[in-house]
Amino acid sequence: MKTNKRMPKFRNAEEEAKFWDTHSLVEYGNELKEVRNIRFPKPRKRLISVRFDDAQIKSLKEVASTKGIGYLTLVRMWIAERLTKERRDLRPHRS
Repeated sequence: MKTNKRMPKFRNAEEEAKFWDTHSLVEYGNELKEVRNIRFPKPRKRLISVRFDDAQIKSLKEVASTKGIGYLTLVRMWIAERLTKERRDLRPHRS
């Protein structure tokens, strides 16, 4: 069910987010346009070398297997999680 409402103009993303929290896209269906060939750029990645001993690699593969992912993916996930935590801990705490 599409209506003829006009989509409002927003001053910033926060104002737009608040609006969509209380409204439905269905109300503004007449203003929606099909988007084709949209591309999301992937972040540039660089290859680095990290050495693990055989036992560590075996353990990584076992844990990764239980999660249904590759062991290198697991390593990247763990590093990303830890970096996020470390950055959060570096921020000055506000009282």
